[in-house]
Amino acid sequence: MIKKIVLFALVLIGLQACKSDAKKEAPSLMKEVMDVHDAVMPKMGTIGKLVKLLNQQKDSLLEAAPTAEIDLKIVALSTGLDSLQKAHKKMMTWMKDFGGNFTADEISKGKALNAEKKSILEQEAIKVKEMEAAIIGSIQYAEQLSNQ
Repeated sequence: MIKKIVLFALVLIGLQACKSDAKKEAPSLMKEVMDVHDAVMPKMGTIGKLVKLLNQQKDSLLEAAPTAEIDLKIVALSTGLDSLQKAHKKMMTWMKDFGGNFTADEISKGKALNAEKKSILEQEAIKVKEMEAAIIGSIQYAEQLSNQ
């Protein structure tokens, strides 16, 4: 009889542990997604500063007498500006889409997600990493250009 009670208690504990893991899984991924966003968001100011700097450099080159070297630098600066602007847009689009897919309680309070929203969150986790890479890459490229 005691063996049955112990076995029953172990089964209950195991089931409870599984329930806890299922509830923690989505908020954990949600936290990972939000951590990436929170780490990249301050870089938006850097993007703005770099856009201004590259535009100034480009404008000064446009005033100079055209040469092949200046033309190449203008093309590179234009490419850098385009990259920064696309990264900025990617962040804005991602935030709009993400905010449209999840409620504030789901984002910040760990409210349980249904199966469809879990699937959307998995897709958003991929998108936020792509957005992070675009922002970091565009900043690195623009910083290289600005130091030339």
